Amino acid sequence: MLEDACLLSDMSLLSTLFDDDAVLLTRATSQVRGRSAIAEVIINHVRGAGSYVAAPEVVMQSGRLALIISHTTTSVARRGPDGWHYVITRLDL
Repeated sequence: MLEDACLLSDMSLLSTLFDDDAVLLTRATSQVRGRSAIAEVIINHVRGAGSYVAAPEVVMQSGRLALIISHTTTSVARRGPDGWHYVITRLDL
């Protein structure tokens, strides 16, 4: 869904993929916190540099937590009553 939201530059969809208190770290920014701030950083990158392609190499799950690792991304996601949401994400943007 992250890839789809980036491809569509859909800020509202993108923000729903993150927890309210999620944190994002990129090469271009210091830590950014909160759904809307994270969505804004990602959308601005996609608009300026192309798209984001999700290509997970490793997905490990333990209960309600998941670690997702790809060549350009490392994320921790948590499953809640309304589905999975990213909690901590490092994107190589």
